[in-house]
Amino acid sequence: MARRGQDSSDKLHNRRKQALKAQDFKSKKKDKSKVPDIIISCEDSVSAPAYFRNIVKNLIKEKKITQDSFVIVPSEILSGTNPSKVLERLKKYEDRNGKTYKDFQHKWIVIDRDVERVNGGGHTTEDFNVAINNAKSTKQNLNIEVAYSNDSFELWYLLHFNYITTGILRDDINTKLIKKLKEKNPYKFSKLNKKNIKQDNYVKYIFEELLEFQEDAIKNAERLLESYGNQHSPEKDNPSTTIHKLVVILKTLNQ
Repeated sequence: MARRGQDSSDKLHNRRKQALKAQDFKSKKKDKSKVPDIIISCEDSVSAPAYFRNIVKNLIKEKKITQDSFVIVPSEILSGTNPSKVLERLKKYEDRNGKTYKDFQHKWIVIDRDVERVNGGGHTTEDFNVAINNAKSTKQNLNIEVAYSNDSFELWYLLHFNYITTGILRDDINTKLIKKLKEKNPYKFSKLNKKNIKQDNYVKYIFEELLEFQEDAIKNAERLLESYGNQHSPEKDNPSTTIHKLVVILKTLNQ
């Protein structure tokens, strides 16, 4: 009799255990559906993605976002760095489960104005404007946000140091930025130059070094946009950037 009673008790215990597991699974599935997800297609294949990944690392640690809910679109999906290709690359994304960019709550492209240079390189005015207009197209119902920099992504770094109103191009941005970083931390940035500034290890150093000034950079970027008023033109207005809007989105996910 004792054995039969024990068997009955064990079966009851196992049923309760299975019920709790099922409940826990449903709870986790429900919680996962609440996690905001974001997909980003970057013109740059190294520095911009590395910068955003550094922000997201902290969010993952704080359990505000999961590794699976943050995606940087691989550049291999579609070659080319001009703005319109960056947009098309995002639209072509599909994971092994069939999830596309449309299934993400937040959809962004990150592009530079990068004015055409006499010796080659840079983007045409038309291509830059087409990318912005198509991303915002209500006719195609894309609803894709654009984080742009005029002239380059590194302008965002420079705004951590001070407010800028004078037009400045890519090479001069990097020159000024390298000088300021070396002044701030001579040891860490002693070997920093224009050739390695986009390397993953230096992007990590820059992110860490400038993190304490991030709120200042956001205010400077907002102030810069406000200075152009209602007639603001992303293609013409140098300097200007909306990188801060994407940074704010990342910082406030799940709040």
